[in-house]
Order: sequence, then structure tokens, then C-alpha cells
Amino acid sequence: MVVGVFPALKLGVLFIKQISKPLSKIIVNQAKNHPVFRTYFIIPPAQFYHWAEVKAKMYLMNLGKPTKVAKLNEQMAIELGASLMGEVIIFGVAGGCLVLEYNRQAAKEAKKEEIRLMQLQKFTDDIQALNNMTKKQEAEMEYLRQSLEELAKKTKTKLPEKKTEPSEKPPSEEDKQNVINRAITYYETEVKKKEKPS
Repeated sequence: MVVGVFPALKLGVLFIKQISKPLSKIIVNQAKNHPVFRTYFIIPPAQFYHWAEVKAKMYLMNLGKPTKVAKLNEQMAIELGASLMGEVIIFGVAGGCLVLEYNRQAAKEAKKEEIRLMQLQKFTDDIQALNNMTKKQEAEMEYLRQSLEELAKKTKTKLPEKKTEPSEKPPSEEDKQNVINRAITYYETEVKKKEKPS
């Protein structure tokens, strides 16, 4: 994704340069044909920009403060104002595009996170279902063992003794919970790592 940012940025700058001049011409034509647009939206920003520019240049060149800054004539003010208006519109559109792209990326990341959480929840539910199934099977085996012992008592049949290793013991609830936690940790660290694009 980072590799494609700089070509896209260069393309965007080139696009702005290409449309800035035609857009300025359109605004100049509108200013010529519409006195209200010219008087309130084009000339005042141009005169203010000219005034601020002269002040800043004289301050930076240590020429002192000008007592009065001469105003631009109407034609120059229209051209400067149209240029400023064009740049404002262009950068406004560019800023809007950046905001839209940011929101799109944020929504994409949120969707990825939602899918990841859903997968994790499904994984946890599957483990819990297996754990419940194991408990159910253990209960059924215990029921069958008791039934078999009762049947053996009634028929006076001796059941073969089950040989168990000295170290063999049934897993406790804590052990089962640890297995679940280890499985979730493994899923988070190993499985999800492999799913990430290289």
C-alpha cells in the first residue's frame, strides 16, 4: 500500500496543476459577467491577499511598516482573486478526497477487525461446544458404568478390573480451561499471523 502512495500523490499534484488554469479562467469569466460575484467574492480576497503579501515582504526585508498599501486595479484583482478562488476550490476538493479515502480505509480496517472478532468468537464457541460434548460423553460413560455395575450385581457377574497407570488421573476443570486458553492464544498468535498478507 505504501508503494502506491507516492505515484498517486504525484498524479494528484499533476491533476491539480492541469485543472487550476482552466478553472481560474472560468472564474475570471464569471467575475466579468456577474458584478455581485466579482464585488463580494473575487476582489476583496485578492486585495486582502495583496495587502498581506506586501506587509509580509516589507517586514522580512526590514524595510519598515508601509503607511499605506496601494490597491490592485480591478483587472489585476480579478485575476488574482480568480487564481485564489481556483486554488481554494482545488485544495478543498483534494482535502475532501483525502477525508473520503481516510474514512474508506477506516471502514475497511473496522470490517477486518469485525471479521477477526467473529472468527475468534466462532473459534471460542467451537471449543466450548467440544468441551460441553466431552462433559456429556463423560456423564454418559459414567451412567453406563453404573448401569453395568448394577447389572453385574443382579446377575452376580464379576466385572474385569480396569487397569490404570499410577500416574493416570482424569483432567480437572482447571486443566480443561487451560487447554481452551492455550488454544485461543495459539489461534491469536500463530493462525492469525499466517493469515496476514506478507
